[in-house]
Amino acid sequence: MAAAGHRGSIARKKGQRGVVLIDVIAALAIFALAAFVLMPRPYARIGAAELSGEAVRVSGEFRKARVKAMTSGDVADVMVDPASRRIQVKGAHPISVRDGVAIDWTTSDQCPIQGGTRTLRFLADGRSCGGVMKLSASGRAIELRVDWFTGRVEMSSK
Repeated sequence: MAAAGHRGSIARKKGQRGVVLIDVIAALAIFALAAFVLMPRPYARIGAAELSGEAVRVSGEFRKARVKAMTSGDVADVMVDPASRRIQVKGAHPISVRDGVAIDWTTSDQCPIQGGTRTLRFLADGRSCGGVMKLSASGRAIELRVDWFTGRVEMSSK
């Protein structure tokens, strides 16, 4: 009987070693997951596609204002606030340019000042006061030019 009891304790020790190994692996997995979640991440770079997407959204707002002016027969203003990263056709919902995209906004002296910045104004015949917006991120830049004579919006990479 002593021999049978001895074999049972050896089997229990081998089983316990297996449980300890599983416990260690589980603890390491939990530690690795916690380290991954809590690890600081570098600022996500904005790629060319994301920057182009932002430029298309902004140019869409400019075009929306031009169409609004032409269909209503009245002026339509686009308010640009580079500090808060908001662009809004007056009377519509604003859009926000995503973080990480720098905005450089320049208009002519003919554009009205609203809220401390020059507002892009479209007239009923489609013309505008003209403006240039440069969106840049991660060493890339896209320029949106609004022609004063035609009101046309052109996009070019820099």
